Amino acid sequence: MHVVTQNVDDLHERAGSEVLAHLHGSLFAFRCSACGTPCPEQLVAGLHLDRPVSLDDEPAPEPPPACPACGGPVRPGVVRFGEELPAGALDRAADAVAAADLVLVVGTSGLVQPAASLPLLAAGRGVPVVEVNPEDTALTPHATWAVRATSAQALPRIVPDGRGTPSR
Repeated sequence: MHVVTQNVDDLHERAGSEVLAHLHGSLFAFRCSACGTPCPEQLVAGLHLDRPVSLDDEPAPEPPPACPACGGPVRPGVVRFGEELPAGALDRAADAVAAADLVLVVGTSGLVQPAASLPLLAAGRGVPVVEVNPEDTALTPHATWAVRATSAQALPRIVPDGRGTPSR
């Protein structure tokens, strides 16, 4: 099984999944705003990103660290509108879809490109596409099956629990 996600958090990893591609980057992969150079983790280690934030007791904003390559401000490696996807992410995702026997699409509108084109690649090859979403989406007309439920409701009943049987 390959996981390709548009999420920028690390919830898949914390759940034990290995992610093949973070199409929209990651909050935990930092890069320079000016030159794009990836920044080492130790550069941002002192920012306390895992600390809960209280709106009642707002700390003073910390300035971003400086890029070791050019001195520009370091930022999370997420894709903003109009920016390119991380290098290789779309290719890895498209390769996984091309080799898939089944594509499971969970909780997306099916509107954000180029990610929205991935299930269409599978459908065009005759690969079954299962859409899990409480409502119809732009993908629904192309899906082989549509499961009208939230991911929390549907996935435990669909995805094997490691023993080859759906979990309960």
